[in-house]
Order: sequence, then structure tokens, then C-alpha cells
Amino acid sequence: MNLPNKLATLRIILVIPFVMVLTLALKAENSAFEITMRILATIIFAAASITDYYDGKIARKYNLVTNLGKLLDPLADKILVISALVTLTKFDEISLWFVLIIIFRELLITGLRSIVAAEGVVIAAGNLGKWKTFVQMVVLVIIILFPLSFKINNILLLIPVILTVVSGAEYLLKCKKILNK
Repeated sequence: MNLPNKLATLRIILVIPFVMVLTLALKAENSAFEITMRILATIIFAAASITDYYDGKIARKYNLVTNLGKLLDPLADKILVISALVTLTKFDEISLWFVLIIIFRELLITGLRSIVAAEGVVIAAGNLGKWKTFVQMVVLVIIILFPLSFKINNILLLIPVILTVVSGAEYLLKCKKILNK
């Protein structure tokens, strides 16, 4: 397994301590403990998010792009982001509707990727999809780190949700062109 694939695998592994620490933060009854756990959860989440940037950069720079990496990288992103969203929803930090929209889009696009891959076509993530992931991660860092209100958290989530929908539509159009050939 090459370095980019190890970084994607590390991102998946970091989900476990991240969810555990975030859960401790959100259940905390002591504000000092909550703040400490929020900071630790943010550090873990941010470290995992940063591996997304480096695994792709290293893979392209050193020609280490593999089929495993094409599967692992987006899967690791989805697992990390969705675990954060679900945990925050469980503790009423964000709206379930935003989470459902994001999860629906991710499942739909993953299914479409499988279908077009069966046709021998790999559609690389577009710039809009990359921005979607980046903005999701940045907004989640803000929500995790700062104990803001439910309303403010949802306002912050509007941008990544809009990018999620638009990038999903863009991907649908790419798939439609391939499947209609």
C-alpha cells in the first residue's frame, strides 16, 4: 500500500477516536471539559481532513494514483464528514434535514460511480466536488470547535449543503452523458 492510500486509511481510522471525543464533548456537563474535548475533537478532525489534501497531492506528484486510492479517498472523505454530521445531529447541534440531503447525495453519487465504472469509465472528482468537501470540512471544524447555537450552525451549513446539491447535479449530468451513449 502506497503513502496516499495509507493516508486515506488513516483518515478512516481517525473517525473512531474523533467520534468518541466529540461525543464526550457534546455530553459534557462541565464547560472546561467540554471545551477541552471540543479542541481535541477539532484537532483530530482537522488532522484527518488535512490528509485528504496530501493524499491526492502526493498521488498525483509521484504518479501513485491507484484504483484502490480512487476508491479509498472519496470513501474516507464521506466516512469522516458523515460521522461528524451524524454525531452533531444526535446531540441536536445541526438539523437532520441538512444531514439527510448530504448523505442522499453521497449515496447517489457513489452508486452512479459504480454504474459508470462498470462501463469502464472513471469520472474524476470535479473542482466543485473538491470545493464541496473542503467547505464541508471547514464548516464542521467551526461547528465542532465553537459551541454556537443550533440556528447559527444551520446557517453555516447552508453553503456546504448548496455546494453538495450543485456538485451532485453536475455529477449527474456527467453520468447521464456517459450512460446515454
